[in-house]
Amino acid sequence: MHLDDSTLDGYLARSLDRDALGSFDDHVSTCLHCTLAVDAAGLEPDRWERRGPLGRLVRVGPPRPARAELDRAA
Repeated sequence: MHLDDSTLDGYLARSLDRDALGSFDDHVSTCLHCTLAVDAAGLEPDRWERRGPLGRLVRVGPPRPARAELDRAA
């Protein structure tokens, strides 16, 4: 059960279901191949952007609907 491109994107965005994320967390912690894939994908420049007056790097996540933000805040 290695991460492929579609599951890697979902894993990094944490958009997979809770059970799948738990399984992949366990797998990535013990599989060097998948650990290196997560590391390389997480460092891609399109996942980060500079913001603020100091130009600090922040992670860019997928856009979330406003309803999800309200539910998360409650």
